[in-house]
Formats: sequence, structure tokens, C-alpha cells
Amino acid sequence: MALIDDIRKRTEDGLKTLKETAQDIAFNVERQAMIGKRRYLDVAKLQRTIQKINAEIGEFVYDQFVGGKSVSSDDPFIRDRMSSITRMRLTIKDIEDEIVDLERTKPPQR
Repeated sequence: MALIDDIRKRTEDGLKTLKETAQDIAFNVERQAMIGKRRYLDVAKLQRTIQKINAEIGEFVYDQFVGGKSVSSDDPFIRDRMSSITRMRLTIKDIEDEIVDLERTKPPQR
């Protein structure tokens, strides 16, 4: 009977270790998926939007110079776009901070 009990004990220990390893892997995969989404989708989308706004500002400034008008940062068009870019850059910073926090998370202890 001791042999059977020993085999049963080792099998239970092996299954427990396998289950814990699977949980750790699942946790890490989920964490990496969240990091990837935030980094490569959310941040990239904001950066593309910032590039589009910069292009709008450039076109506006060009049109103003071609038209012989002066350009000022007090212009409502420029001020509005600058405000949007500032907000998006702050959002990117928040997302990057969230990513750092996600990278530091550990699987739950058993």
C-alpha cells in the first residue's frame, strides 16, 4: 500500500504544480496582451492623431503665410489644436505609466 500511496502523492503534487504553472502562464499571457493593446493600439492611435493635427497646423500656417497674414499662437485654430495635442500627450504619458505598472504585476500568490 505504501507504493500506491507514494504514487498517488507524487501524482497529486505533479498535478498541483502543473495547475499552478498553467495559471502563471495564463496570467502572463493576459498581462502581455493588455500591455500590447495599450502600447501598440492605444498609444499608436493617439500618436497618429497628433501627427494629423500637426499636419493641419502646418497647412494652416502655410495658408496664412501665402495669404500674407500673420500667424500667432493666440489664433483660436492653433490654440485649439495645441490644447488637443497637450491632452493627448498627457493621455499617452498616463498609458505609459499604466504599462509600467502592468509590467511590474506578479501572479496572485496561492
